[in-house]
Amino acid sequence: MAFRTFPWKRNYRKVPPHVLTALEEVEGDLIVIAATKRIARADIERGEYAHIGLRAADGAIIIDGPVMPPADAGKWSERNAHGWDRKRTDWPMVTKTYVFETPNFGDAGTYGTHMHTWDREVYQHQVFEPQGMLIQPEVLQDGGGDYVAIRFTLTPYLERAEREFDLMLLWSINVLQENTGVTGVFAADATRDDYIATITLDWQIFPPGTIDEVIERLAQQPVDPRNAPDFDKHVRDRVRLFERLNPTAYIRGQGGFGSYFGAQFADDLVVFENLKYGNAVYVLYEDWPTISQRSRLELLRDRDAHFDRIIHSDDWRDRLLALIQKGLDERGLGRRGRSLFR
Repeated sequence: MAFRTFPWKRNYRKVPPHVLTALEEVEGDLIVIAATKRIARADIERGEYAHIGLRAADGAIIIDGPVMPPADAGKWSERNAHGWDRKRTDWPMVTKTYVFETPNFGDAGTYGTHMHTWDREVYQHQVFEPQGMLIQPEVLQDGGGDYVAIRFTLTPYLERAEREFDLMLLWSINVLQENTGVTGVFAADATRDDYIATITLDWQIFPPGTIDEVIERLAQQPVDPRNAPDFDKHVRDRVRLFERLNPTAYIRGQGGFGSYFGAQFADDLVVFENLKYGNAVYVLYEDWPTISQRSRLELLRDRDAHFDRIIHSDDWRDRLLALIQKGLDERGLGRRGRSLFR
């Protein structure tokens, strides 16, 4: 991806000294990434900050926020918008299942094809889903002159005790730096409960049923259109897919900047995807009640959460169904659904 050009330093390879110094002075556990910048009014009028919701009209400063920064602002903003697959050669190798299409009897034209699975030892990948960090501009001082003071604040907050805090700190300050040219840290005035509310998912379990019944149950729950565009259409398509293997329940998780939908096939076999981004589907093999207690940010980036991630390529549905069926067979549940591929 070609990144935008800004008249400031794009990002940092490591946390800069001024941020580390400020971090040492923060006594609380919650950290907010924020910084104040003196900006020329002319720069705002030219649209230099319009990508993060700061603009000018008729001499007045207008805030359209909070805004998720564009993916082309820099590599950390791109990861924030699209996620990040981080190969970990420093972690032990694990067994991974690959699914691919193979011809029947060596002649696909005559006998057709079938999906085949293959296990091999591979390096683990630490998958970070799109983080959904938002930037909120705020006018601190505007006397009508050539310059205004603007405070830029990033959400969600960080917590020192969270997994990968050092990495998430670097990621967060770089998202702010790439888009505003300034960055810093402050103590958060919010309570820990406020912080948790921004990152946890409210999981709901629904019994199986017809497509219309599932849609009707889900429609009774509030849906944030920013988190789940074309919700009914998306869910209807997935229910048609999942019903081929008779799931035991449907699941939905929503909270903060994310909405998820999926199906449960066994206590330790669950499939779901992020409805907002929809670029991959995940198959988890852990104990579901335990996994469901993790925040949306922790859910897929932890090394102890064993899962398979299937990117939405042309044949992703067939590969997903074959992977689920393999999981059912390994659990002694057999082929309890209808024809997999039709």
